[in-house]
Amino acid sequence: MDSKNANRIGAAILVAVLAMAGSIGAGYLAVPSDIPAHALFVLPKPADGGQPGAAGPPGAESIAEAVAHADPKAGQALAARMCAMCHSFAKGGPAMIGPDLYGVAGSAVGDMPGYDFSPALAAHKAEHWTDDTLSAWLEAPARFAPGTRMAFPGVPEAGDRAAIIAFLHTLSDGGK
Repeated sequence: MDSKNANRIGAAILVAVLAMAGSIGAGYLAVPSDIPAHALFVLPKPADGGQPGAAGPPGAESIAEAVAHADPKAGQALAARMCAMCHSFAKGGPAMIGPDLYGVAGSAVGDMPGYDFSPALAAHKAEHWTDDTLSAWLEAPARFAPGTRMAFPGVPEAGDRAAIIAFLHTLSDGGK
């Protein structure tokens, strides 16, 4: 191979490396890695006011009705995928990153002996984990308790939340 071909191969490799580095740099500029301090725009509230447990469009079922018809096995699979990294589900299970979820349905919010809840969640101690409060929490923890330490973004689909809540109902001594 003569030096002319070696120069061409070297130049091709150099151009490919520069193009790749340039595209990576452009990607970092186009998609910031920081989370902005405030939203660039505010989405309008839904017609139902966006209140937890509020009725949706005509004919839509409430979260309690959705839970009554939900499959706890599907909820168990969802909870295993979304929650098990931080929570245990066993009776007397250890508090991990988050508290044990056995018996959480119907219990007081932010009340588990031996677990240090954030002040944002502890402010809800007068409330209980009903289907409505569980749904509101699962939909958007940061909206339910602004300032919570739970980094989970939420479960947007009402059917998935209902299935998880149905599973949580089974996690008690008198579970369904």
